[in-house]
Amino acid sequence: MDEQLIQPTPSIIGFTVFFMLISIAIGWYANKFAKTAEGFFGGTKMFGGLVIGLASCAAVMSAFGFIGGPGLVYKFGFTSIWMTIACGPGFAYGYWVIGKRMRAMAEVTDVATLPDIARVRFQSQTVRGILALGLCLAAIAYLSSQVKGGAKLMNQMLGVSEEAGVVIMFGTTLAYMLVSGMSGSILTDAFQGAVMLCAVLGVVFAFFSMTGGDFSVIQNSPNFGPTFVDGAGAMPFQLVIAFAMIFFIGVMGQPTMLAKMYAVKSHKDLKLAGWLGGVAYGATSLVWILVGYGAIYLVATAQAAPIKDLDKAAFLFVSKTGGVMQALIMAGLLAAIVSTASFFISLASGALTRDLAGAMGHEIAHDRQIIVGRYLQVVVIILCIGFGYWGGRAVAILGTLGWGFFASVTLPTFTMGLLWRRCSREAIIAALAFAVVANIACPILENFKIWRFPFPYYVFTIGGSIIITTVVSFFTSGAAGENMPNELKPIFKL
Repeated sequence: MDEQLIQPTPSIIGFTVFFMLISIAIGWYANKFAKTAEGFFGGTKMFGGLVIGLASCAAVMSAFGFIGGPGLVYKFGFTSIWMTIACGPGFAYGYWVIGKRMRAMAEVTDVATLPDIARVRFQSQTVRGILALGLCLAAIAYLSSQVKGGAKLMNQMLGVSEEAGVVIMFGTTLAYMLVSGMSGSILTDAFQGAVMLCAVLGVVFAFFSMTGGDFSVIQNSPNFGPTFVDGAGAMPFQLVIAFAMIFFIGVMGQPTMLAKMYAVKSHKDLKLAGWLGGVAYGATSLVWILVGYGAIYLVATAQAAPIKDLDKAAFLFVSKTGGVMQALIMAGLLAAIVSTASFFISLASGALTRDLAGAMGHEIAHDRQIIVGRYLQVVVIILCIGFGYWGGRAVAILGTLGWGFFASVTLPTFTMGLLWRRCSREAIIAALAFAVVANIACPILENFKIWRFPFPYYVFTIGGSIIITTVVSFFTSGAAGENMPNELKPIFKL
């Protein structure tokens, strides 16, 4: 068991139980939206802009942001903050730029999953299958960061072992996901997004009460120094540029956002969803920033010993707050993890149930898809728990692995595929094959110290998939231009 930085108090335990019961209740209520495969796997055309905006923020700002983010700030200073600064504008931009076309796809086909859209756009089961495989692998990697983050959080909140914490957290999530699938995920995410915004208020109050906004002690600390308070932080400046560019572009390729674009009732809801999601994400980014600098301040002023496990930075900060404030912040951390976990459980199970099987010529009967999907939700959770502990990687590392994987398979398929008529089937097949292989090979090469790029490897995988799509599209014409199905051509006029 980890060092107990936070003592479980009646208020923390009470907030935890209340949060879980409300989430289960909302999830069970959402069962009325999940009577069809489209409702269970996609929540298609069912929710307003307010729900989708809050749900999008909650699903993107995960354990990666609320636990991994402060750890990165503690180690590198301002460098990692460019990730979250870039995401807010990218969030809104994504909804406004491709939202109408994603939503319009739900009018020309029975959309339940992202590979459904890819199959119709490119008229290809191969595209459907490779994309489903890529999304499933990336979801398991990203879910693994939620496993480790959730285990650490439940250990601190309830004083239980990490193993028991995983059972409690994922057991709660399954209690409503098995009933309502993606519809339950979206509605509970909206509630959890509201909880996270309340936690932001607690973090802001706690930070300035604790530090008085004095950064000079960090600047003069031998453990940190001036680089921790300047705009670039402690890492090379090229990483600042890479983080800002990749995360601005990358957030537009996150399934947590793309899948919600066709869950809105009407295209009129997209503007509100994008605006609210971007602003809410920007607000929750304060947790990433202030909690990280709060932990640095505590170590710089000798109020705490230096941290070796970066994932403990958030818990160190919270341990110096107290009472209801502490319980509120911890509830926000829990909301960040559960909201993301529920989405990716549904994403991965849907990709396996509908798309991977279908692409291999074994379409599961429509009336049996929900039943099979429920079984596969359990399988996905078991896989990601095993990967989370077997991998032994920090929350932030697992989070970035999943983030880069997602962007490299979705940006060509959806951003380019729905914005550029010339984007061809052959180009997407080549780009997806490259992305899947590269995103598996690159971390293996790094872990075994065979080869390491002088920049984050996902810059290579995302850039490579975009370049391949562009070049191959100029020499091929499958499902592109005039070869596109007639029912899709009006979408490209939106």
